[in-house]
This record gives sequence, C-alpha cells and structure tokens, in this order.
Amino acid sequence: MRRRWLIALATIIVIATVALALRIADSESNNQRRTEIESCAMRCDDPDIVAEVGDDLCEVLVEFGSVPRSSTTTKTIRVVNKGSTPLVLLDFSTQCRCMWLDLSDKSIDCGDYCDITLSFDSRGEWGSVGNYMEVITSRDNAPIVLWIAAEVE
Repeated sequence: MRRRWLIALATIIVIATVALALRIADSESNNQRRTEIESCAMRCDDPDIVAEVGDDLCEVLVEFGSVPRSSTTTKTIRVVNKGSTPLVLLDFSTQCRCMWLDLSDKSIDCGDYCDITLSFDSRGEWGSVGNYMEVITSRDNAPIVLWIAAEVE
C-alpha cells in the first residue's frame, strides 16, 4: 500500500514539474515575441495614423493640414488586424490621381500590423481638398476607407 502511495506521489510531482516547465517555456516564448514586436516598433517610424481593421468596414480620417502647392507629402498608416482571419491588402481605388498608396503584399496575421504609406501630390489642387480612397482587402465586407483632408496653399 505504501509503495502505491509513493508511486502516486512521484507521478503527481512529475506531472506538476512538467506543467511548470511548459508554463515557463510558454512565458519565455511570449516574452520573446513581445520583445520582437517592440524592437520592430522601435525600428519602424511611428505611424501618423492607426487603422484597426476588424471583420467589417474601417473608416479613417487622414488630415494632411497645410500643404504647399506643387509638393508631395506622405503619411504613414499602421494597419492593425483586429479580425478573426489573416488580412491581405489587395489594391486601392480612388477618383483623384493626387493620392496613391505603397501597399505591402504580405499577409497581416491576427493581432499583427503592417505600415503603409499614403502620398498626396498637391499639383493641380488648390484650397480645401477632400477626397477618399478605398483599400480593397482580402475580406469581402472589410474595406478600409481613407478620408483625406488637406489645405493647399
């Protein structure tokens, strides 16, 4: 009887030790991933705007402020995937040739982000400029609409 009790106790100790070791390994893995994300954030420019994309429409206002005539200015937009599946930025459409995007062709995993650059060319524009751009994503019901505002001097 005593032998069975010792075997049971030894089994419980082994299971607890393995569980603790797995928890420590998982914690170290999470810390390593957090460090990778933080170091990437330090390497990347701070974004001007953050677009959190879920499983439906995402609208973002991009204000360029005062822009000199005949110049090109840019804004960095951090696209954060808050949805339930990976996200791919496929293309964009706009009715104004004064705006364009430098899109990344990589997939953005859930909870991850990607920085894109929006450029505004003020040549041919004057006064208050307001327009929009639609970024087509891999999700049918989740486009990103960028509302653009600028004051061309």
